[in-house]
Amino acid sequence: MTVFRLFPAFILLGLSFSAGAQDSARQAVINAANAMGGVAQVEAVSSVRLVGYGHEAYQDGGSEITTEANAPEKMTNLTAYERVIDLDNNRTRVKARLFRAFIFAARSMMQGLPINQVLDGDIAYDVSADGNTRRGSEEAALTRRMDMLAIPLVAVRAALDNNSTVSNRRDQDGLTLVDVITADGAEFTLAVNNDSGLPHWVRWLEPHENLGEITQRAQYSAWLKVDGIMLPMSYNTVSDWKDTVMLRLHVDRYVINGAIDDLSAPASVRNAPAPVSNYSVTAEPVAEHVWHLIGNNGANSVLLEFDDHLALFEVPTNRAWTQAVIDEARRTVPGKPLTQAIITHHHFDHTGGLRVAIAEGLTIVTQGGNVDWFRELSERPVTKYQDALSRNPQPLKSLAVDDHLRLSDDSLTIDIYHMVSNAHMAQGLMGYIPEHKLLIQGDLFDLNWEVYFWGNTYDDNVAYRNLEVERDVPIHGRVTPTAEVHRILEQQKGNARALCSQVANAGLSMPGCPLAWD
Repeated sequence: MTVFRLFPAFILLGLSFSAGAQDSARQAVINAANAMGGVAQVEAVSSVRLVGYGHEAYQDGGSEITTEANAPEKMTNLTAYERVIDLDNNRTRVKARLFRAFIFAARSMMQGLPINQVLDGDIAYDVSADGNTRRGSEEAALTRRMDMLAIPLVAVRAALDNNSTVSNRRDQDGLTLVDVITADGAEFTLAVNNDSGLPHWVRWLEPHENLGEITQRAQYSAWLKVDGIMLPMSYNTVSDWKDTVMLRLHVDRYVINGAIDDLSAPASVRNAPAPVSNYSVTAEPVAEHVWHLIGNNGANSVLLEFDDHLALFEVPTNRAWTQAVIDEARRTVPGKPLTQAIITHHHFDHTGGLRVAIAEGLTIVTQGGNVDWFRELSERPVTKYQDALSRNPQPLKSLAVDDHLRLSDDSLTIDIYHMVSNAHMAQGLMGYIPEHKLLIQGDLFDLNWEVYFWGNTYDDNVAYRNLEVERDVPIHGRVTPTAEVHRILEQQKGNARALCSQVANAGLSMPGCPLAWD
């Protein structure tokens, strides 16, 4: 009897179709390489050095003065920018000077802070101005790897590698798109312009403390031939969060296959474990039913105890810190449910734990203008980099504050006020506990700030609400008597005057100078 083996033939047919699809997708990469100068020429590049300037989004677009959709972004300027790429060894380094294009509280970030950030394979590390090295986190390594792949020459080189997977070729708006998984597991989508044949953009996904995860797309323009290779002179990277412009980079010069430094991680870095966020929270009593939760290098929370529940004031920095704070709050006052998180303002350094707080079922108390922004943040889909909220989805529960909200029972009273007279945040809150004459605030004052560009906003808010404050309980810093707050504020304002004088005497300009309140 003859037996027809149809099933194996079907499998072979499927394999043939799959291989054909891969070949078609890989051909799109080959076409892009040919448009750039040829496959052989692209693969012959061993190093790239580019120098230029540009700017990047401050706090990834999470630090505008307001949550309103038309609020302009705050940007950090990049000068003396240099990226070096060692393609043979999968290494890269970025050097630059960073200075804020808006008023800020650190002198170094107004005058220019040097950075030296390196990636050696899967090891990220930083080099300080004095030459000391420090290993970065695994997330930092991932981010730097993807930033390197956002250079189109690197992306095409990686996609040409026979150990990479290239698939899912499709057409979209005059572009040919393919998905790439590199030999080391990095994933991105490459878009090729059907008219020029050149790479049009690279898109990728990263984890994000505030957003769960974030998609970024680096788009290219102004292509010029450099040593036989077509390269873009302009980069524009945009995220899927509010279409934030994450990076604009203008290239002044490329050097192909020039001499470069050895970017290999030193043994002290390579042998050190990648740092992970691991916090030990201390609950310092401030007054009856009030604790300062510290242990995060000056980014704190405040625990408030009411008759039948607990509330946190602020969930800053990141998810790990907020989870540690929540755990400590429950240990400090066992038996009472933690039900609320009061948030001073929307900036990403003050809402790094918002998704954790929502996942824990806490009601978010915030100024009314922040509610929709928080809801959008909490409802973002997370497909790959799971966090507490994606693993335990919860709807945002919010209590909106317009101008004033009082939370009060026999144990504690706190008045929550909308802040006024503040150019740093238009939708900020502060808290006042009348029985203890405590002011709880975030970013009205920080004893660690070097310069202060916001004039009398601290006293203006206290006076406007007719408050009698004896101690300041800050999100940044330590509990401080009011007299010391005023002394430090005057010193910080004096530092700002001196910095502006220094800038003026040099014939230069800087945001905040001359001082608006002098």
